[in-house]
Amino acid sequence: MSHEARQWISYEALTEAAGAEAAARDRDGAFPAAAFDGLRRLGLIGAPPLRLDEASQLFRILAAVGRGDLSVGRIFEGHVNALFLIDMFGRPEQRAHCRTLAAGGALFGVWNTDATDSAVALDDGHLRGKKNFASGVDGLSYALITVATPRGRQMAVVAVGGRPVDRRWWRPLGMGASGSHVVDFAGMPVSLASLLGEPNDYVQEPWFSAGAVRFAAVHVGGMHAILDTAVAHLRQFKRAADPHQEQRIGLMAMEVATGYAWLDHAASWWVKIGSAIGDHDSAGIIAMTNSARTAIERAALQVLELAERSVGAAGMIAPHPLERLLRDLRTYLRQPNPDAALAAVGGAVAAGLWSPAATPR
Repeated sequence: MSHEARQWISYEALTEAAGAEAAARDRDGAFPAAAFDGLRRLGLIGAPPLRLDEASQLFRILAAVGRGDLSVGRIFEGHVNALFLIDMFGRPEQRAHCRTLAAGGALFGVWNTDATDSAVALDDGHLRGKKNFASGVDGLSYALITVATPRGRQMAVVAVGGRPVDRRWWRPLGMGASGSHVVDFAGMPVSLASLLGEPNDYVQEPWFSAGAVRFAAVHVGGMHAILDTAVAHLRQFKRAADPHQEQRIGLMAMEVATGYAWLDHAASWWVKIGSAIGDHDSAGIIAMTNSARTAIERAALQVLELAERSVGAAGMIAPHPLERLLRDLRTYLRQPNPDAALAAVGGAVAAGLWSPAATPR
């Protein structure tokens, strides 16, 4: 799909496609296949916007998908991340091959977290160990995984089909349909053609930290869905005109708007910095990203609290749609190392590397 064609994508259509089976997949935990069929029809599996000058559109797309279903958003963000890393670090033939696979409907993911008792490692051309939090395993075609080697963590793009999957442990509060199970790679052969980039490219800054904006964008969509649902409930029961409820609606709306504003600010850094990143710009985009993810988390927690107060206990009883949304967003907000992210913002300000008024050069 061309850049021009993508301009006509309706964010409302994306939200509708992503949420087509959200309630049903929350109940059974199955892979949301119909949702991804919808995203394929809209061209977003084959050709999501990956260029840095398309960041604003990418973040809005991720938010629109998250507004439909956060589990779908999590899996789709992994697909985008995988294709982004392949474009950035892949050899020309790898990039061309993976683009062809995606254009044919193949879904990719990124699995970095090792099982605590069995880290994935490469030994004489074969893998050993397990990946935890392997989101989307029941619907992915390929996964970009990180593998321990003597030279550092090496990325590899591997086929998912046929690997042993342990589904026993995944009993989360929310995000059940993300299917973040345990995958065993013991004995799987890995060719040199499957290896992506050089060791430790996966954690290369600033993009390792800057990529957090993508999951924050999905969070913004989840916040928006909660606002939608709370307002719909209040209208249905003719309570929306109550002045106290109007205040809560106003506060929720402002928090959601804050989330979108942070996404737009982050996109401006991605667009203007491009690929020529100096040390100062790298520090700035990392500090800005840590600020964005933290501010969006704080805004989301406010929306959760306000929605719970607005709707009351009725919204916490299934099958009320708010019940699922509350569980999903509270679960998805628990991203790694939030305290370090906030401390890094303060450290960057204290060291004179970033200020709240900073803009990309």
